[in-house]
Amino acid sequence: MRVRTALGRVALAALTVTSPALTAAPARAQTAPLPAITDDQGRTLLLHGLNTAGSAKGPDGLPWVKREDVVREARELGTNSVRYLVQWKNVEPEPGRYDDAYLDDVAERVAWYGQQGMHVILDMHQDIYGPAACEGSGNGAPAWATFTDGMPCTPQDPWVLTYLQPGILRAYDNFWNNTGKHPELVQRYTAMWQHVARRFSRVPAVLGYDLMNEPFGGTRQFGFFEGPILTPFYQGIVNAIRKVDGDNWVFVEPQALGSNEGAETSLGTVRDPRPSGPRIVLAPHFYPGGVDLGGSYDGVAKMLVQAQFTLWKRNMPAAARRLNAPMWLGEVGGMGQDAPGAADFTGDWLTMADELGIGWAYWSNDPGSSGITDGKGEPTLFAKLLARPYPRAVAGTLTSVTHTSGTLTVTWRNKPGVAGPTEIWFPSAPKVTSTDRDGTWRTSWDATRHVLSVWADPGTPSHSVTVKP
Repeated sequence: MRVRTALGRVALAALTVTSPALTAAPARAQTAPLPAITDDQGRTLLLHGLNTAGSAKGPDGLPWVKREDVVREARELGTNSVRYLVQWKNVEPEPGRYDDAYLDDVAERVAWYGQQGMHVILDMHQDIYGPAACEGSGNGAPAWATFTDGMPCTPQDPWVLTYLQPGILRAYDNFWNNTGKHPELVQRYTAMWQHVARRFSRVPAVLGYDLMNEPFGGTRQFGFFEGPILTPFYQGIVNAIRKVDGDNWVFVEPQALGSNEGAETSLGTVRDPRPSGPRIVLAPHFYPGGVDLGGSYDGVAKMLVQAQFTLWKRNMPAAARRLNAPMWLGEVGGMGQDAPGAADFTGDWLTMADELGIGWAYWSNDPGSSGITDGKGEPTLFAKLLARPYPRAVAGTLTSVTHTSGTLTVTWRNKPGVAGPTEIWFPSAPKVTSTDRDGTWRTSWDATRHVLSVWADPGTPSHSVTVKP
């Protein structure tokens, strides 16, 4: 979920005033594509998917979805990925004892996605540390790893203000060992991730691991947290994972407070000991203050949110380039379908992702006004907007994705060593044109999956394909 709104507005306002680098200047044009997430054929992957699901924060740590829901999602939305939530409290209910029956349940659900050809990112989710830190609030950490030192916590409204309760701040400070009393907690978390990676390292559907949802530094924030604490934390987990899994991608998130609204991140480089090249992905979220928890995207509110769009489009790609990492939008959404400007906001962030050439995971597929189905199981506005044509896999370096009145244009450059066709999801049988010479390229249409495969002219260095209904 998201550290946002009340906290984010305060952080963004303070940062904007105090740092000229964070003011909403025009976004600079990117001269080259960001590094790419790739599949086993070397193709660029553009991941479109959903967070599955907020319901996984419950006692059993499992989402509400059934196999038929996954089939429906793939068919109606064309998603090719899922950010699948798991919980530390369920993986390791006691120190050093792992619940492999829980991981078997996770594996069963991962297989449902794999059967639909979808890539799974396992997300170790947490909000407000864990349920033992504040009665009636939080998810993630087990009770045995929760140390509030007797400091109080009362759930707040809006819920994100609970992060500022003394007991929550102390729980995080003890986890990060800011207090100097609990170095074992990070060690246990690292070992837990190694166990999970060992279990899923050979599961074909699993693409990678999102190491911690929306990290929060307790009383250490921004540059006092991301560089000296969060970066080495990630490095230790990556090193541990690589001892049991040499191939899957590892997703690292910046501190959520500030970056969710577009502020710069001071996260340092996480080095991948993988001999055949790094597979580290920067995975920020986007929750501009003013659009969720009852907010709107019109009038003055829209102007303020657009300023945060500008910040995010500038600062997050800049961080990815600095870290030499691909980027993936791990969470975005948050508006109810009846909120003023909901369709425009969704269209704008979808366009932003296309312009940056990055994938996304929408929050979330839980039924409701901000989900893809309402309480009666009927598609919402968001289901219709997210069912957007896109290139699922590109046989080379993706250079642009544009939408105009239902028409999709995809351009890419050849890249040595890439095999397989470019795959484009389209909701209906399409008409296709290409800049390649006649007779040098071909297509096939999978009517069941709604996937167009394009084999481009290998003798032409760059390609542009336009797909129309």
